[in-house]
Amino acid sequence: MFGSRRVVGGLAAALVALVLVGAGSLGGRAAALGPWHLLNAPRAAGRIYGQPACPSVSLCAVIVNDRGHAGVMVSTTEGRSWRASALAGSPSGLEALACPSTTLCLAVGYRGSLLARSALVIERSSDGGASFAPVALPASLTSSGRGDQLEALSCASATTCVAAGQATQSGSPPGCTPPTCTATQAYVTYGLVVLATSDGGVTWTAVSTSGGFEQAYTATCASGGPCQMVGIGLTACTPNGSGGSRCGAAGAAFGVSAGASDPVPTWTSERIPGGVFALNGVACPSATTCVAVGQSADSTLGHGVVLSTRDGGVVWRTLPPPAGTKGLMAIDCPSSRVCLATGGLGGSDEAAVLASGNGGTTWRVVARLPGLSGVERLTCVGAGFCLAAGTVGIGPSEYGVLLGD
Repeated sequence: MFGSRRVVGGLAAALVALVLVGAGSLGGRAAALGPWHLLNAPRAAGRIYGQPACPSVSLCAVIVNDRGHAGVMVSTTEGRSWRASALAGSPSGLEALACPSTTLCLAVGYRGSLLARSALVIERSSDGGASFAPVALPASLTSSGRGDQLEALSCASATTCVAAGQATQSGSPPGCTPPTCTATQAYVTYGLVVLATSDGGVTWTAVSTSGGFEQAYTATCASGGPCQMVGIGLTACTPNGSGGSRCGAAGAAFGVSAGASDPVPTWTSERIPGGVFALNGVACPSATTCVAVGQSADSTLGHGVVLSTRDGGVVWRTLPPPAGTKGLMAIDCPSSRVCLATGGLGGSDEAAVLASGNGGTTWRVVARLPGLSGVERLTCVGAGFCLAAGTVGIGPSEYGVLLGD
């Protein structure tokens, strides 16, 4: 099912069949829409693929998470073959990957256990992803806590990048007034963490943010700005009668219009339309235009949500979601008009790739992916090549697959 950024379900077939739906013509960009096919990547229970990054068609990298061990694979053959990267620092999980040039790649995640204690991790490669080494973080962010991790990463250039995630914080839940509700209750408080670099990831600086209790899922920085991040935030919390707190949740967007011109700006929360449970992906094809996707809060699993801004995040408006979709998980826009997204369809809980030829205003299904329980990550190089990471199955037998068009 597609009700969570991190948890996908549904019944998966033993064999994965890909069914291409008539792509038609979307502004002359039909080459980006199909046919989608499985790539030759290793498959094993518990081995899950994460964010792919392709600085060119001839060089792609992808995250590999395998039962508490994380790595990166690199392909120079458009995904037909892969080789493992050498990683120092032994990260336990990697959540986001960016390769702003054919030599520089960065990956972010965590070390330790998210259910016990974990610490933020950034790994850097200067040889096109062949090897990675951990970089030092600001002293204020070197401690560990339950659930601490970096989940979002984007680079506006080969020198300027931002990373974001969450770290445990002390204090009362939002909207909670002592002594009715206190910080001593069984409540885990998370705060948004944002880091920035202006030297290609060699050194990082903690960035100020306005408003707390937000978790970043995805970041994107257009060349010259803006930078946008989307995720989920907590709304007012009230006592639940059992010594804890019950908190509401809503989608969150936050950004800065300075972009690459100021590597250490103050990020500010942005107002988005109501009814959004979470925003899972965002793409900014230009310095002012961004499209975000996620899920609504109107049912247990929610429905697809599409938001758009044409002024760098000052105003977000709701666009009609693709008909029959549940949560939308990922988006990339190789041009100002062409966008591709992934999500779940109707009662069948079937994964699908969707496309828009008018900047997200209208959508159509271009590939049905029966047997996949989710497609959470997507990247495109121009309008001619896209790479996606999906999963088959649920629970201990779940494994990852890579798809290309």
